[in-house]
Amino acid sequence: MKKIVINDGEELVQKHSCKARIVNIIKNKILVAKYANLYMLPGGKIDEYETPTEALKREIYEETGFILDDKDIKPLIKTDVFESNYQSRDCTEPIHKNNETYYYQIDKYIEVSNQHLSEKEIDANFELIRMDIYELIEILSKKMNTPKERAYSKELLSVLKIYLEENKYIDLHTHTTASDGEYRAREVIEKAKNNNIGILAITDHDTVQGLTDDLFEEDLGIKVIPGVELTVKVSKGRMHILGLNIDYHNEKLIEYLKNTKRHNIENLKRIIDYLKSNGIHFNESDIDNILNKHTNVGRPVVAKLLIKYNYVSSVQEAFDKYLIEAFNMTRKNNTGNTIEGAIKAITYANGIPILAHPSSLELNRCEFEELLIDMIKYGLRGLEVYHPNVSEEDRLFYMDMVTKYKLLYSGGSDYHGEHVKPDIELGYGRDNLYIKNASILRELKK
Repeated sequence: MKKIVINDGEELVQKHSCKARIVNIIKNKILVAKYANLYMLPGGKIDEYETPTEALKREIYEETGFILDDKDIKPLIKTDVFESNYQSRDCTEPIHKNNETYYYQIDKYIEVSNQHLSEKEIDANFELIRMDIYELIEILSKKMNTPKERAYSKELLSVLKIYLEENKYIDLHTHTTASDGEYRAREVIEKAKNNNIGILAITDHDTVQGLTDDLFEEDLGIKVIPGVELTVKVSKGRMHILGLNIDYHNEKLIEYLKNTKRHNIENLKRIIDYLKSNGIHFNESDIDNILNKHTNVGRPVVAKLLIKYNYVSSVQEAFDKYLIEAFNMTRKNNTGNTIEGAIKAITYANGIPILAHPSSLELNRCEFEELLIDMIKYGLRGLEVYHPNVSEEDRLFYMDMVTKYKLLYSGGSDYHGEHVKPDIELGYGRDNLYIKNASILRELKK
């Protein structure tokens, strides 16, 4: 177990104590004990002849009723804290005290319950609560009034910093203003860092214009993966193929994307014409502006026009009320790319082809598996198993496919920004992601 020393002191230690505590954070909500204006983590004193894990199990059961299993206990950090002039409850005068605390990470959800507390704890207003970890960090970072409060806050901040560093999330599916996202690449990167994301892929629709060399040459405090999300023409549902870790300067990929943009413009014209035939009108200058945009164009730019002309009040409403119907009514005449062509374009650019949000294909499981077999023949290497729109049931099925066909699995939030997709948070999705690992990371680290 790693060890950190806080407030190393040379004075004679008059009292020594050993404790064991848990760090239990689920979806950024941390279990904490609030006691006498102090925030501390659940756990407590290691009695004589007890090991730290034995003490941990006893204390957590006494406080919460939860039975810890050895396999659930993951060593995190040991702190060695010297406190000068500490006002102990057992001593009339301040003393020099040394505290050793063993912190263990528990990734299983522990229910918040105060019914197991002792009368002494209840009388002292001891309370277990769950709170946002960043809210806790903000509180602990404020100026504390007493030496005891300062000591507890400093130690807990040190522990949380180590936890966050060792438990970063990944998000391998995001969008910028180069396609239909709300923020520029650097802004998405900063937001990712604020959400404790350690690996981020930028995967704009049918364009690599948001990818610039400086994003990968500078030390931005986060690993950024160059990517793209290619649109494929299918007769049912929607198909997108992610290309991860691509060479975004590759000439064959660039030429492919130029052709794709021509397809997208023609398809967008059909949607605008369909809307016009149903009484939805825009100025020709606005239409020309979106069709001649330097960046990629798609239905979201029409959604913004619908908002501008007060037909709707949000992007989601634009899709629900007009654009899904317009797409379905015009798709049979659309031009577009094939599965084989998209996978080849990614492979030419030394990228890893991953089928994005598989559930959007709207296929039953037999149909999906038949399609998957064909896609693997073309060079598909993985599935995006973790996505906000993939249910837990579907996720298990896709993981079975990953195992059966020896594929990679990936995951991402499909983040566009809070105004484009207000229910999707970077790294967290609809509070249903929080991905810390995926088999594709092995390939990305090569």
